[in-house]
Amino acid sequence: MLTSIALLTGCSQEKAASLAPQQVGGASALVEHFSLDTPVEKIAANPNGKAVLARDMPGLMSSPSYMLFSDMSLSQIASLSGGRLSKTKLDQVEADLAQMPINSRLAQ
Repeated sequence: MLTSIALLTGCSQEKAASLAPQQVGGASALVEHFSLDTPVEKIAANPNGKAVLARDMPGLMSSPSYMLFSDMSLSQIASLSGGRLSKTKLDQVEADLAQMPINSRLAQ
């Protein structure tokens, strides 16, 4: 199943694992996670997401320019940052966001 998800979405098997239905209390559930493609304002609107941004990217949400880029994803911001937002930093944020489910619903 992970291979199918990886092929359909064009992502790695690790990423596919985060997209696959997970077992919750014996029932299959769809668990969603924030990603580097989620707009910053959506991540910041979630208390856990806000904590990840505050820890991994201090100063981002308090930046005077926040309103200019809040509707952009971290991937978009990185491409415009001139290298100031490193791949290492993005990888850390992505890993932390992947550990944090934003919602789950039981599959029927």
